[in-house]
Amino acid sequence: MTLQIRHPATAAEAEALLLEPSASIVGGGTVLQLGLGVRAPNQTLVALDRLPGAHGIGPGRNGWLRLGAATLLEALRTHPEVGRYAPLLAAACTQLGALAVRNLATLGGNVGWRIGDCTAALIAHDALAELASGEQVALAELLRQPRLPLILALHVPPITRPLLLRYEKIGHREAFSPARIALAIALEADAAGRVADCRIGLSGAGLHGRRLPAAETWLRGHCATDCGPDATDLHATLANALPDDPPRARLAARLIGGHVAALLGRRPATHALPERAA
Repeated sequence: MTLQIRHPATAAEAEALLLEPSASIVGGGTVLQLGLGVRAPNQTLVALDRLPGAHGIGPGRNGWLRLGAATLLEALRTHPEVGRYAPLLAAACTQLGALAVRNLATLGGNVGWRIGDCTAALIAHDALAELASGEQVALAELLRQPRLPLILALHVPPITRPLLLRYEKIGHREAFSPARIALAIALEADAAGRVADCRIGLSGAGLHGRRLPAAETWLRGHCATDCGPDATDLHATLANALPDDPPRARLAARLIGGHVAALLGRRPATHALPERAA
């Protein structure tokens, strides 16, 4: 096995390197550790640590928050603007691994993994991915592509209306492995206590980050008593959304139904998230 690590200075140079069949992007390298001990072919790792556009947390266009792909997860967890713009992402980082992992792993690496905990949170926040060309694409759509392009940053819109939020990760926090399910819910309730709008992000081991539009459609117009963990129609909707994974479809349906019912029952709270770790 031959391993090369390249450090391009520009996005154009990075894209040229990624044209090689054996090339892949690397951030902190934490995902690579999951494959240690497994014989691998010759590989070229393209690190983004020298790309200025891949670093930092700051204002983007039209009042959005821009998160550089090379930003460390611990920096995201503790940054006040991330807590204000993307509290689901802050919650995901709080529950993601140990401090040593968060001080090494990057946002771009977690997203590029496709099954990372951050993908569900970013999808629920309706995040856009900034490509090397400057084009911005909905993250949920980008994750459906067979090969991901170079992502320089993620953009998150401001929260302009009261939202009911929930993030939950099912898995062993102490285990160095992807979660069985990472679920993020952002919903708006109307004056009658029904779901006016919602976004749901889901990811997990072997499950690429995705939005659940059919479940979102079913929830709109329903109140707390219509939902709950045993809502039959919601279970059928998730079974259709995850036809190859019935056990996880049932688990997702129970979590979504239970959380939505609980969130609607505790209005008018704006954020319903676990306490951040110190």
